[in-house]
Amino acid sequence: MADSFIEVETLVVGGGISGLKAISDLIKHGCTSCLLVEARDRLGGRLHTVTGYQGRKYDLGASWHHDTLVNGLFLEELSLEKEEQAGYVFDDFLPLMFDKTRGRVDSDPELTLEILNEELMRFLELQFLEDVDAKDCSYFEMVVRYLFERRDLLSDEQIQYLPQASRFLELWHGIDWKTQSSKFLEIVHQGRNALVLHYDKIVKRIARTIPQDNFRLNTSVNQISRQGRNVLVKTADGLLYKCDYVIVTVPQSILELSLHDKDEAARIKFDPPLDSKIVRALNKTHYGSLGKVIFEFETCCWSKKFPKIVSLGQSNSSFANSVRQARDLNSLIHTLGHDTKYNYKNGQAWDFPLFFVNLAKTTGVPSFVMLMQEPLTAYIESLDDPVKVFEFFEPILKRLLEELSCTKAIELDLEGVRPEKADDSPVLKNIIWTRWTREVYSRGAYSACFPGDDPLDLVIALTSDEHARVRFAGEHTIMDGAGCVYGAWESGKREAAIINKAFGRV
Repeated sequence: MADSFIEVETLVVGGGISGLKAISDLIKHGCTSCLLVEARDRLGGRLHTVTGYQGRKYDLGASWHHDTLVNGLFLEELSLEKEEQAGYVFDDFLPLMFDKTRGRVDSDPELTLEILNEELMRFLELQFLEDVDAKDCSYFEMVVRYLFERRDLLSDEQIQYLPQASRFLELWHGIDWKTQSSKFLEIVHQGRNALVLHYDKIVKRIARTIPQDNFRLNTSVNQISRQGRNVLVKTADGLLYKCDYVIVTVPQSILELSLHDKDEAARIKFDPPLDSKIVRALNKTHYGSLGKVIFEFETCCWSKKFPKIVSLGQSNSSFANSVRQARDLNSLIHTLGHDTKYNYKNGQAWDFPLFFVNLAKTTGVPSFVMLMQEPLTAYIESLDDPVKVFEFFEPILKRLLEELSCTKAIELDLEGVRPEKADDSPVLKNIIWTRWTREVYSRGAYSACFPGDDPLDLVIALTSDEHARVRFAGEHTIMDGAGCVYGAWESGKREAAIINKAFGRV
């Protein structure tokens, strides 16, 4: 290590919302010696607002204020003058759902998928309420179990379409139903969800409370060492900081790199190594990859009636027959597992449910924001050609527009060479898609649970020692708001409060 060092009371590693909130609150309560280092050339972390066709703005990371009854960040926004707030739109509506062959399946009195899905969620919940020692399994396996046990109470069409409708939760967790834990699956909403317009305004607002001299961009950390009561932080450019406290806010996916000796970009070496409790917890926790594709059209030539649309994964016509004839659950799980293998690498876009936000309805912008899940996310994010992205999703886009009363073929004009629009055909002008799985300082989206995981273990391991000098914040370090912006924000607030208390700044 270098012989000289820079003394800083508290150093925050990472400029996402948790890091920004932490250093903002430290300064607010009188800390005069704190610094935030961020490896990227921008602040915000997994909050990232970009500009598209004709200056339209989109959030490639988080897009919503969730749980607005208890969302501290949203409530703080409401306390501001109107011009200081980021805009928002409440967009909670039951989605239009369509299938490749049947078309619309929502609000169907013969299928009643919405009611059955509620019963399915209750069925899952009861498995673990009635037996606290019940073994966790994948969401897919639990759906099959529900179908097997309730098959005499379901029609063939309900058995065929319910599994695909139930997969909508993949678009919350960022992983597919064969990877999802069924124990830590259900989303309990604490109030409505508000689409944010846009998160860059919130990032900039918090950043303005922090003097520019307290930021170091393009600065990655590669080692954090304890030395008595101090913490030494070494950056990739060779600077050495001597600190009383360090708040590590890197994503869980980056923190996990520290478990291995392999020297790779973004990895932080801890000396001594991370506590054994943290290591065990990280080995029992995973993360998902929720990706986005934004389709920007020249004008809106489709219905604005529905703000949210879900295309279902392809239904197998033999699904019901397999369920009816199954003699035991295990053989049925094996059979249906084989029948639902993914072929997306061969261009089969219908393998997964996809979630579309119809911005023409919510904000007047003629674009669709599409959410996708792992493993599809990693595949799409590996593509570099927008034409290939379009060709992959074209069959679904075509059916989507048909369900929204637009039957004309999509005209692709990514180069802007089409003459002035002469009819009401949908003209696709631009495609934007995320790269989170390829982005070295993200490597995914946010925390998610595989079967057997327990998110509480990681939260406890990272936060239980109030006297620790190396501290942790981020959406993976908190239970209320886990995976959400406001959860990350609250975790930064929590860590700043602990350090301020230690220095008598209360």
